[in-house]
Amino acid sequence: MKCTALIVTFNRLEKLKKSVRETVKAGFSSIVIVNNGSSDGTREWLSSLSEPGINDT
Repeated sequence: MKCTALIVTFNRLEKLKKSVRETVKAGFSSIVIVNNGSSDGTREWLSSLSEPGINDT
């Protein structure tokens, strides 16, 4: 069964990194990350990801 994970974040970059790492390990077919205008480097970090199946908005 395919399942998509949804992660919403705002200025919690270190927690987001851990959440993404654990979500990838859990085997979700895709991950959608909603960045609510963070100013802590979240956007830049998300842009640097090369993991297939991770989409940021």
